[in-house]
Amino acid sequence: MTLTTTQLEAIVARALPDERLRAGDALPHGRYALVLAGGERLSLQVYATPAAAEAAAAALRLLRGEVDLPIAQLRASDPEGATVGVPYLLTSALDGDPLDQLLPRIGDEALYALGRQLGALAARVHRLACPAYGPLGTPGTSTTEREYVLGAVAQASRHAGTLGMLDRRTIDELTAWFDQHFAPAGRQAALVHGGLAPHHLLVRMVAASSEGSRRGSWRLSGVLGWGQACGWCPAWEHVTLLDAAGDPRYFGLRVGYGNSYDELTSRTYEQVREHLLAPYRLLLAIQRMHGAYTTGDIAEYERRRSMLCGLMEFLDA
Repeated sequence: MTLTTTQLEAIVARALPDERLRAGDALPHGRYALVLAGGERLSLQVYATPAAAEAAAAALRLLRGEVDLPIAQLRASDPEGATVGVPYLLTSALDGDPLDQLLPRIGDEALYALGRQLGALAARVHRLACPAYGPLGTPGTSTTEREYVLGAVAQASRHAGTLGMLDRRTIDELTAWFDQHFAPAGRQAALVHGGLAPHHLLVRMVAASSEGSRRGSWRLSGVLGWGQACGWCPAWEHVTLLDAAGDPRYFGLRVGYGNSYDELTSRTYEQVREHLLAPYRLLLAIQRMHGAYTTGDIAEYERRRSMLCGLMEFLDA
């Protein structure tokens, strides 16, 4: 659903009664670039569900004190969609374009530098504590990571069994492994973006004159897509990003992210280390497999199922 000019005007009028809309342009992934009559630029993000909008709003409220990070400031929200029939957030505007759109122009060295910037940003975000594990803005979350993850595995396994994606034996082996072996070291839920991906990362070229060098450089200028924000652990951030940026062209981004993040924390269990990420990759594989099945993407479903089986063999070894 693309919002009309009248709907955009209604959103501005509700949030800023003394302002009016001058222009509004639709962007990919439910985003709109707005310009007010007074010249101020804002960004509007539409969400698929009220829960996603609630999570994003809660995350931005937690981050409002991190003014030096390239993260938008929340101006208004309507998670229930009372204004125009869809949930949305209205925020300050961020410069730049999504990384996936600019990828052909960015070399490996620059991607590595962007990955380092992203790793440093993620480490800052993860310093913010959450009172419980689970999606932000959602009641009934867990007080321990083990409780939360075992619940998530049980739910995902039930869905997989109901839809015939996994047989009873595989489900039993999966749940038994987590019950016997999953013992996370962390004791405090951290703020986690939960959906870092190239299309959620805004980047821009900084002119050489402002950098004191002969060449311009690419900079991470914004992080979008907080609809999957949750209280969890850095490992979940790592596996979701590495999965979303799994294309070989993003190799430099992945390496830069891991190197930068690991340099900024002395806690081994928070670092980007494959043996620590395996249980989270397993849970992500189940969730992605379910998502592919429900959308009818058979090729992706088979790929995810193969990944799941491979991970289970690795953990049993």
